[in-house]
Amino acid sequence: MAARRDDIQGLRAIGVMLVAVYHIWIGRVSGGVDVFFIVSGYLVIGSLARQAEAGHAVDLVLVATRLARRLLPASLLVIAVIALSAPFWLPRMRWETVIDQLAASSAYVENWYLANAAIDYLARDQVGSPLQHYWALSAQVQSLLILAVGLAVFTFIRRRPSRVSLLAFLTGTFALSLAYSVYATWRNQAFAYYDTFARIWEFALGGVVARLLPKIKLTSIQRTIGGWIGLLAILSCGILLEVSTVFPGYAALWPTLAAAAILVCGDGPPLRFGVARLLGARPLKWLGNISYSLYLWHWPILVLYLTLSYQTSAGIIGGTGVLLVSILLSHVTTQLFEPRFSAGKDRALPTAIAATGALAAIATGLLIWNGQVSRMMNEERLRVADAAHYPGAAAINEPFPLSSEIPVHPGPLTARWDDADVYRLGCHQTLLGTSLLSCVFGPADAPHVLALVGGSHSVHWLPALQRVFSRYPRWKIVTYTKSSCVLSAQEMSESPEYRQACAKWQEQLMKRLLSEKPDLVFTTSTRVVGGIEDTPAGFRQQWQRLTRAGIQVVAMRDTPWFGFDVPECVEINGRFSPKCVVKRDLVLSRSSPASALPPGENLHFLDFTDFFCTSEACPPVIGNVLVYYDRHHVTATYMRTLSDELGRQLAPIIRDAAGSGGRYG
Repeated sequence: MAARRDDIQGLRAIGVMLVAVYHIWIGRVSGGVDVFFIVSGYLVIGSLARQAEAGHAVDLVLVATRLARRLLPASLLVIAVIALSAPFWLPRMRWETVIDQLAASSAYVENWYLANAAIDYLARDQVGSPLQHYWALSAQVQSLLILAVGLAVFTFIRRRPSRVSLLAFLTGTFALSLAYSVYATWRNQAFAYYDTFARIWEFALGGVVARLLPKIKLTSIQRTIGGWIGLLAILSCGILLEVSTVFPGYAALWPTLAAAAILVCGDGPPLRFGVARLLGARPLKWLGNISYSLYLWHWPILVLYLTLSYQTSAGIIGGTGVLLVSILLSHVTTQLFEPRFSAGKDRALPTAIAATGALAAIATGLLIWNGQVSRMMNEERLRVADAAHYPGAAAINEPFPLSSEIPVHPGPLTARWDDADVYRLGCHQTLLGTSLLSCVFGPADAPHVLALVGGSHSVHWLPALQRVFSRYPRWKIVTYTKSSCVLSAQEMSESPEYRQACAKWQEQLMKRLLSEKPDLVFTTSTRVVGGIEDTPAGFRQQWQRLTRAGIQVVAMRDTPWFGFDVPECVEINGRFSPKCVVKRDLVLSRSSPASALPPGENLHFLDFTDFFCTSEACPPVIGNVLVYYDRHHVTATYMRTLSDELGRQLAPIIRDAAGSGGRYG
């Protein structure tokens, strides 16, 4: 390993404090993790490259053993504590996700778990778990092992490589990974953020710095100025950049090059005014020594505090408590727990046996907990939502006894899965997908067709439509839906890659609709963004194209968007809590923006807001039925309670469409 430098411990301290402070008080990402990455590359990859230059083969077993002895004790301790304690403080609706993430974190693949969740439109609204910070640890281990394997192969081919050839290998790896990172970030930033291959360059850069360092000669003034510029750049990164939305790509060069400057400028004789003097100070050295454990502990402690207090931010007093508790646990972990496992020789077999035993114990606990969750989920699914006890929408304006004796349906463990059939059948297109997927509900040979089109807020009407059209044997429902892609001539997704995918999908959709001419098209008439509801011009343009072709369009007003996870609020605070109710005027306009549009031929507007909200507020539970399964998607159970009213309002439109003499008439 490289010679121990106190300023590197201080740099680690800066990195972990940035991570913790930004998480606890600012609610955003700082770039501190990227500082950890380059320091790890500097120490580990730099050491391996130095050994290779000296003619020693890269011992992959030894590399894995040392990583395991350094990382596993504290990592598995935190995982074990979370696994043992979570059932007592974590809301039940998060249990299934946390069990999955406990397994992913234990196997060091949490980054890939989160990468897939990042492109799952419905999963993105889920509340953070106490394990999600393990993505960085997973990406670190994977990157270091990949680079170690690469060095092992390279040294096997070159036998005793020179400094220049090793530098060329590391620089080439850096360039290739950075190029991929820039492309992947442009293509799909949410996925790339967790992508190991878009992060390898940060570790390779650390190795490059380690190999270049002996050849870099700077004056005292250059070292002083360069070091302070590097520190200021690290401190300002999270303030000036929205790290979570632009990293890793070229933007991540900001903190990594800044850390590289500190590593370079801190090497050499001590400077009176150099940044290394500050970073080598005793308090920062102490924080640097516990930085790894502090990174592991701060996030679950923060999630614990926010969950139990039901707050979205910690505040000054609460946040200070979170940080102090995390530092205390980190000190105990570093001083009393880690030495029991890291002392002694780096022997592979004992390390493997200990790691396997710990992982087996965690796996056994997860299996037991998962079995309990499965049993409870089955009990919830077997609950019969009869009309007498679960009237749903029928109770919003009717007197109905307020009682907590009848459990809310769907329950907290199954609410997230109480959605439309298209998600399970695989015919709802993802955020990045472009092909036109569809499902058919009803008789395949039915002569009349209702096409359900648009995004997820069109999809959640499917359960109600299925009940309505089950009464019409000559009708079938054909779905054409895609996440975050409403029926509009203007692209409205939040990122370029999603807008591009939506545009391609929309083009195919309109060709299909105009060629096959279904009798009815059911879609949404408004959208709500930041509490502001409107009917965009792009909506109207698509409606006109369809209605001019003789296709009747039914446009339904959008449903409320809450600013919090509704099922979790109900579980924590109770169905009658005012914390779980939103004022109607804050989430919807007083009247539907579509109602102000001039009437058009073959165009029908529906507004079911009065079945989701009273005149003043929008409750989370109506008639003992949970209305939403996340922040804004309506449960299938509640939608089914709307089927009678939806059928009543659709009846004249259906009769008119069936007799219109179209292709299916």
